[in-house]
Amino acid sequence: MLRAGEQFDEIRVYEGIAERTGTTVDRATIRGSSNLCRSVSELGRLARRLGDGYFYLPVSMWPEGVTQLRLSETWTTMS
Repeated sequence: MLRAGEQFDEIRVYEGIAERTGTTVDRATIRGSSNLCRSVSELGRLARRLGDGYFYLPVSMWPEGVTQLRLSETWTTMS
């Protein structure tokens, strides 16, 4: 559930890797944005569906001590 005064980190996803940009915005700034995520798993789903870009994730949802998250893995064949 999203609260009115909640803060969001701007997340940049490029080639399946998510990184925080260092920009923090409030809920009113991103109201109506289709790139708003409630969790890291939802961030992964949106990034796979929409592709690379900027997304917004609640500050408390980003894993502590992590600078990058790999959202998609490349498949290797077993031939």
